[in-house]
Amino acid sequence: MKYIILIAVSLLIISGCGTYSNLYSDYDKSADFTKYKTFAWLPDKADTTNTPYNNEIIRNNIRNYFGQCMSDRGYSFNAENPDVLMQLVITNTQKERVTTTYPSNYYYRPYYYGSYYYHPYTFGYYYRYYPSYNYSDGSGYSTTRTTAYVNGAITLNFIDRITNKLVWTGTAEGDIYDPGMISRDLHPAVHRIIEKYPVKPINGKNHRI
Repeated sequence: MKYIILIAVSLLIISGCGTYSNLYSDYDKSADFTKYKTFAWLPDKADTTNTPYNNEIIRNNIRNYFGQCMSDRGYSFNAENPDVLMQLVITNTQKERVTTTYPSNYYYRPYYYGSYYYHPYTFGYYYRYYPSYNYSDGSGYSTTRTTAYVNGAITLNFIDRITNKLVWTGTAEGDIYDPGMISRDLHPAVHRIIEKYPVKPINGKNHRI
């Protein structure tokens, strides 16, 4: 039972992380983030061909989620004269994973005992089927399986409009086996990225699912 509970907790932790489970961020230590109050979006810096992993709907949803997070931090959208320019970068790399499995023929047969009883004579107990074990040593036929997946990443760059310098970058990255899971994991991924940003939400306000 203890092992079952541990496995269940591990699955909950993994599922809680979502598709984009790896986070990276960095910022310019000399930048004064308190002076930034407005933002605007730069054009997408990537191939904008529509695919199940990167299309107009995905990009618009990501920008909307980031916009909500910036509003929570006191920023407002200003297309004419923004303090910072926000740049969205989505990358997806096709990959394959090869796994090899071997047959497992393990069993355990315990001994047991019994007796015959014929009145008025009693025959002694006897043992049979002594403990026996059998397991595969990996020398049997193996099975090789190739699984295709996509290593995807969402990156947000903050560029100071006056100096044209990158002042902050944050990335959420992970392996995608089912593109149908992307829409579910976008919102959590955006929040995990922006939580690394030096400016925190005002009065604890934060848009969440």
